[in-house]
Amino acid sequence: MPPLTVEGSTPILLFGEQDQMQGEVWLTNTTSADIGLSGGSVLVDFSPPETGTISFPSGAAVPAGATKRLALRMAIRPVASPGNYPATITLDTAAGSQTIAATAVVASVFLPVVGPSKLTFAGVTSSATLNGSVVVRNRGNVPVVVNTIPDETLVEVVILPFVLTIGAGGSVSVEPAPGTSAGGTVTFTNDTPTVDPGDWAQVDFALTTPAGLAADRHFRILPRIASQRFVVDLLT
Repeated sequence: MPPLTVEGSTPILLFGEQDQMQGEVWLTNTTSADIGLSGGSVLVDFSPPETGTISFPSGAAVPAGATKRLALRMAIRPVASPGNYPATITLDTAAGSQTIAATAVVASVFLPVVGPSKLTFAGVTSSATLNGSVVVRNRGNVPVVVNTIPDETLVEVVILPFVLTIGAGGSVSVEPAPGTSAGGTVTFTNDTPTVDPGDWAQVDFALTTPAGLAADRHFRILPRIASQRFVVDLLT
């Protein structure tokens, strides 16, 4: 008979997302004496398996007739594939070793990161083709497919008056602040790699500016790769 009673159903749940896995188990001591806890481990049957150590402070115990919550937390590889994995929790108690069945559920994480976050092109003219590149890093655990960058609306960054404060007696303080004004459509062509979990790829692209761009202006677009956007400033 196990030294401690596990409350609730087994296997218990361990939930993992990105680089952390956590869960909890409630333990009841049905005996008439305290049961000390000296250590233990969590084994998750990844490929290869991963083990985390459970540490207890000196003198830790489940008192006689009491129920205690054991919180579990361990680091996992961020690229661990999403899915369900069998797991085992082992406790070293003063009344002997105890194993508890668990299921580790790893969530699907779609997490592309694009860098640099901002590119600037100077001396831009109408109907021009500009070449650039960004790095796409996959920090999730599912592949990131880079599709063709969608067309984006070009906006002009202009200075507009904005109300800053309204003071006592109704006095108004107005200062200039950046605003935007629509300025045509930018089209893209680009590389379309598939980036595996933990990997990265350079994505080269070419953008074509619309006709009729005014000189000496500041334009901006926010292209999107997968779920992430980056800033492109065009100085004409």
